[in-house]
Amino acid sequence: MTELVMSTDRIDPVDLAVEFTRVVPASGNLAVCGQQLWLDTHRAGVTITLRADAGTVELLAAGVRIKKVPSQLTPRHLRQLIADGGARILPAAKPARPGVGEVVEANRTINASGLVALGGRQYLVGYQFAGHRLTVRIDGAVLHLADGHTLLRTLPNPLTSDEITHLRDARPAGPELQPAIEPVLVQRRVSSRGQLSIADQRIRVGHAGATVTIEDTDGTFRITHADQLIAEVARTTTKPIARFKVRKPRHQQKITSGG
Repeated sequence: MTELVMSTDRIDPVDLAVEFTRVVPASGNLAVCGQQLWLDTHRAGVTITLRADAGTVELLAAGVRIKKVPSQLTPRHLRQLIADGGARILPAAKPARPGVGEVVEANRTINASGLVALGGRQYLVGYQFAGHRLTVRIDGAVLHLADGHTLLRTLPNPLTSDEITHLRDARPAGPELQPAIEPVLVQRRVSSRGQLSIADQRIRVGHAGATVTIEDTDGTFRITHADQLIAEVARTTTKPIARFKVRKPRHQQKITSGG
């Protein structure tokens, strides 16, 4: 067994970091000193460069960072990697910005109008989240809104790759999000023609004038009235739901003419 590399004073440097390469196995799951790094099967056989310290592990393909995850490596692991042929590097040598395609997240406070600030612009995520400090997780074409590790909502990602790499306070995404136990519930009043509109999708349900409840879950709108299921249709729009409660009816003022 290779002897561990130790500093002369037997104290681990606080900036101990190592660079080394690995070939992605057929499973797409790369193991380093017991830490599992998922890279997907489409990268099987690809040589990946890893830059690791006790805080993070960065994975690069052809010099481009494809992933950054929290490190589970101890100083002992890092010394072993150096002893096995890895190169000692300085933390400054590691990329500072998220790479293209990397899953990242950042904390944001949703304003009173249900908007979140990302990349210098504001996007509607839902009035019901106003005032809440939530985690925004960006994974490819989708944007997840989470409270801790609980998934609250999934929306289309409005940011470009360049905007993601320059996103303020972005960090590597943590553990996979868990879906919320309770589905999103929305109320609508059915029109006189027996139709309602949700997320720009029009649905015919009958029950003209009734107030119905809509459950948005698993790509399906489930519509109930008086606790009875009256319709179940596929969600055909990717637009977020902007209104959750029934609008109050407008009271028409009587106009009287003077006599």
